[in-house]
Amino acid sequence: MAGPRLAGSNAPTTAEAGKLGPLHPIGAKRGPTSRDLLRIEWEYPVLTTGVTYDEEGTTAHQARRALPLEEALAVLAKDDRRPMLVLRECLACSGTEDALLSRKDDNERTLLLSQWFHCVKLPVDVLEEDHPFRNVFPGDDPPHLFVSRWDGQRQVALQGDQSRRELWGVMESLLSAEYEGKAEARVKDLLRLLDRCDLLDERSSKLQDRVDDLVESKGPGSKKLAKLLEELRDLKEERKELLSRFAQAAQLKLRPLDEDSGTSR
Repeated sequence: MAGPRLAGSNAPTTAEAGKLGPLHPIGAKRGPTSRDLLRIEWEYPVLTTGVTYDEEGTTAHQARRALPLEEALAVLAKDDRRPMLVLRECLACSGTEDALLSRKDDNERTLLLSQWFHCVKLPVDVLEEDHPFRNVFPGDDPPHLFVSRWDGQRQVALQGDQSRRELWGVMESLLSAEYEGKAEARVKDLLRLLDRCDLLDERSSKLQDRVDDLVESKGPGSKKLAKLLEELRDLKEERKELLSRFAQAAQLKLRPLDEDSGTSR
């Protein structure tokens, strides 16, 4: 089953993320819970140069080199059989997701679809001839991103200026080929759950304001305080239930591999 994954260990810190420029819009009225759920969990692969030893135990570092395409894709995919979404940064968009997300339009559908991909972000220097993943983006004018099967097959390249509809069409087509369920239907379910999360966040915020006002005006010994705190605890339990339902709705089953061809059945 595939669903939300945690970000890779090389993901930017919170402090670094704050320097990445304006946020891409994800809905003007989304609350904190929805915003936490509407994130791309990027992996930032780092391939270090190897170390060799001669008979006398002397060490020597291997020079950095570009891996053959098949080997590079295998390193990126690892044991993750989800389709891949691979984005390369450039000098103009370094530290952002401008090639994938729009700064003008709502990105919620893109963000929800991305959770069924193994999302990989490569640095600006990936175009240097000796970079290990250089052959993933070959040529003098490579695309900014592509989606593909985990093994690099069925690859569709995108230049970064694609329309929302073009992007969604490409993503949904590959998801349909690789998963048994329908991602489009799941997205609708998830959007409805996000709406419920927003309502719950709003209720919780107003209730917390009442608690704060009551403590300030009547003190912590107020008779009404216990009831309000109990209501807050109930809302927290309701939030846990919603998050559980969201995680369950986000699960899609990958199609089994055909043993002869290695493709999804």
